Amino acid sequence: MSDKRTILGIWLIERQTGRNIVSRAYSGIEIDMDLIAPFLSATHTFIDKASHENLRIIDTENSRYVWQENEHLLFVMVVSKAARVGHMRFILEYGLNEFMRKVVPAEKTVENVLNDWHGNPSTFSGFGNFVDELVTQYEETDEALVAGKTMDCLEVYSHLYRAILKVKMDKKSRTKLIKRIRELAEPIQATNTCLSEVVIDDGGVEVLGIDVYNANYTKLRTGLEDLLRIIASSAKEVSGKTAFQNMIFDHAMPYVKRDLGRLETYAILDDVIRYLF
Repeated sequence: MSDKRTILGIWLIERQTGRNIVSRAYSGIEIDMDLIAPFLSATHTFIDKASHENLRIIDTENSRYVWQENEHLLFVMVVSKAARVGHMRFILEYGLNEFMRKVVPAEKTVENVLNDWHGNPSTFSGFGNFVDELVTQYEETDEALVAGKTMDCLEVYSHLYRAILKVKMDKKSRTKLIKRIRELAEPIQATNTCLSEVVIDDGGVEVLGIDVYNANYTKLRTGLEDLLRIIASSAKEVSGKTAFQNMIFDHAMPYVKRDLGRLETYAILDDVIRYLF
């Protein structure tokens, strides 16, 4: 596992009492995890009561606290400033749903489970192990795992690029579009070695030829997002507003709807909203 952590700590807290159900400190946290849980709960309650808004994020100098909640539980994660918030929120939401699905028996409610719990930390040790596994899967730097994640991410962006380039235009305009994309992408390809293998020609923007075993995932992810921005803005400029909007509804959105889970997993949905709308 990498020494540089993204996820520093996690708490699952009973919302009404502030009791710490599960907590994990992974890096950079040298405080009593049980002591901070009531503080996190009280902070959430204060924001909720004072402003009638749900607390979502709090920034400190070097880290960021991200909240996810339901009626009875708070799931809080402290992460590095470099973390993609959309991805972190997806992990929290997924974990909270798994607690409700796997830990709460079908014949009981979460309220029943918490009322019957007397604070024994071993009661929810199974879910604590699940949280460790979830975090490990995100932080893991094993070559095969990263290569698989990289390939999956490449496929998602490749689908998005192809969808955008299906925008209707005449041959002359398409030649102009490809030329513009190539020109704008050139400085990015020059500074981001992960993109040096990307082919941009009349066939489109081909990224699936990238060697996933030799690509730095973080740099590649940033480069793919830059390419999405360039392709979307260029297509919108060359094709015109109407043709671009038709492409979104005819090609881009059907793909997004079909593969929404993967877009959320890699926090790419943020990019789609930012650059296509």
